[in-house]
Amino acid sequence: MRRGGQAALSALAAAIVLTGEVAQARQAADASPASPKPPSHVQTLTGDQAFAAALQLFIQAGDHRQALALIDSRPDLAQRADAVRLRAQLLALLGREPEALALLEAHLTRDAGDALARFQLAELHFAARRDISATLAYRLALAGKLDPVRARVANVRLVEIQQRRRWRFWAGASIAPDSNLNGATSATRVELFGLPFELDDNARRRGGVSLSAQGGIERRFRLDERLAVRSALVGSFTNAPGGEFDGAFLSLRAGPEWTLSPRAQVTLQGTVNGRWYGGAPYETSAGLRVEGELSTRDNAVRWLGGARAEAVDGRMSDGHDGGFYGLDLARTRYLGPTSLWRASGVVNVRDARSSLESYTQVQLAAGRLYPLPFATLAYVEPYVMRRRFDGVAAAFGVRRVDTEYGLAARLSKRDWIWRGAYPFVSVSATRNDSSLTLNRFTRRRVEFGLTREF
Repeated sequence: MRRGGQAALSALAAAIVLTGEVAQARQAADASPASPKPPSHVQTLTGDQAFAAALQLFIQAGDHRQALALIDSRPDLAQRADAVRLRAQLLALLGREPEALALLEAHLTRDAGDALARFQLAELHFAARRDISATLAYRLALAGKLDPVRARVANVRLVEIQQRRRWRFWAGASIAPDSNLNGATSATRVELFGLPFELDDNARRRGGVSLSAQGGIERRFRLDERLAVRSALVGSFTNAPGGEFDGAFLSLRAGPEWTLSPRAQVTLQGTVNGRWYGGAPYETSAGLRVEGELSTRDNAVRWLGGARAEAVDGRMSDGHDGGFYGLDLARTRYLGPTSLWRASGVVNVRDARSSLESYTQVQLAAGRLYPLPFATLAYVEPYVMRRRFDGVAAAFGVRRVDTEYGLAARLSKRDWIWRGAYPFVSVSATRNDSSLTLNRFTRRRVEFGLTREF
């Protein structure tokens, strides 16, 4: 940690002592008229008075190890908010940042309204240049009862993060037990051209235990205060037994970004994408995408929106060639230091040569983040998606219309941390009702992985 950052944390730790409940107990004892005063040249301190005085002396002397040991000697303070925050600051000053993060995260699942603890988390992430995690933590802290001084600091930090961003990296991985990964039908009978058929187990094959990974790298070249150029490489990969259901995606994007205000940005990017399925090229596409971000003045609400248009070249079938157009909009409302809700909507239009591959799709979702016992955060999001194809399937004699319902819940363990990421388990259930019997299915899926958010 840089010297200036260490001095700032030391000053903050001292301030917590001076304004905390321990110091208040000392002040109350000093002000009590019933307490006999010893001679002016001798002052005897006992109990909380002695504890607060010793703690203050250790912190002012920079002896953070002794200060931490002193706090640890008082198990009665372990669950108290001011002591938890001070202990976290001392752990950070001693270079034990993962322990500080875990301590604060676990505390916030017990005391969901502690905005100062969330602010401390944000400061730790900011100092380590984990800007995505810091941005989320500052916004959550601002949604709580943060004092004016720290609220001003949080708003300034959010602007600094936006201005200093040059390189950005992100990655994630998860493993899923045996699942209906490919959306195979759950039906046992189907009618083709009016004739009944029995479906064997191969028609309902499952994906097996699958491994998924995704990540990206972004470089931002700032030209002046309002204009920058952004380029990014984004990819994902899914590996399933046998290789038949393996999937991969790779996207290269580049274009200008305009900063309209400290809380509003617009980006225009050209994109080139590739997709593989079962180890073979599936499609390539190229086009343009526009993205925008807008936050309210108090940073309590954040809007994200985008539009894209791409020309698609199918590698398995000429009927897959055509255009793809999409619109998406998401609104996040930060409710407090440990809660938020998010609503999103997506409209996609696929205009392919074959009417059987052309469709219009609409999806709506709403999610909520809230704390649970055992130092756990839960994010639960139900969604509904409707996809209507243009062509009539000759074998069935009807147009394909799918309506998919789903519920996803992700639980992340906040007091376990590895390289700034928290382990999570995600459980999802999906049901797809289709006008074509062959496309009806249900899916239950469990994933395990790491996340830097929730």
